[in-house]
Amino acid sequence: MPQDKPDTENFDLAESPGHLLHRAQQFAAERFMTAMAGAKLTQRQFAVLHATGKKEGLTQTELVKVTGIDRSTLAELVARMVRNGLLEREKLPDDARANAVRLTDDGRALLEAATLGAMEADKAILSALPKNKRASFRETLRRIALTLEKGEEEAQKAKLKAKEKKKKAKKKAKEKAKAKAKKAAKKAKKADKAAKAKEAVSA
Repeated sequence: MPQDKPDTENFDLAESPGHLLHRAQQFAAERFMTAMAGAKLTQRQFAVLHATGKKEGLTQTELVKVTGIDRSTLAELVARMVRNGLLEREKLPDDARANAVRLTDDGRALLEAATLGAMEADKAILSALPKNKRASFRETLRRIALTLEKGEEEAQKAKLKAKEKKKKAKKKAKEKAKAKAKKAAKKAKKADKAAKAKEAVSA
């Protein structure tokens, strides 16, 4: 039985959770930039600075988990922040493919100012709510974030599982083709041997 078609006519942008979250995020970003007093640092860059400051030497993979920023975006952010002298990277002795990320002196100084900016932005957002609603608001946002992150993790696991399955199927097909070719070669060799034996008897 076909599913009912969504009623797009009655969609209300003003009541859309996605749109409202976007507007709230814009407000937070504007307040953050105002509090930063001209310093060029985005909220995502601040998240990387803060996570690195909390635990120096995290790898980029660990920073992805801590900040919730996707892998490719985080790699670009870290590379840009290294060029700007805010972060530094060093190869791990036990894993040449991974880099430990640390704050530079400039990065540590900017983190202090940026943290004040983040606190000002948070204060402005929460001030729009009654005091008795603020804790539940934080909890709701936390629950949304954790649920979405869990969904992304499951999607990534499913993707890796499908990739591994495809790899195994390809390997199996290759082995099957190799075995088939080997069997055909053996059969041809046997037929050639029988033909030669027949010729020898005829002679």
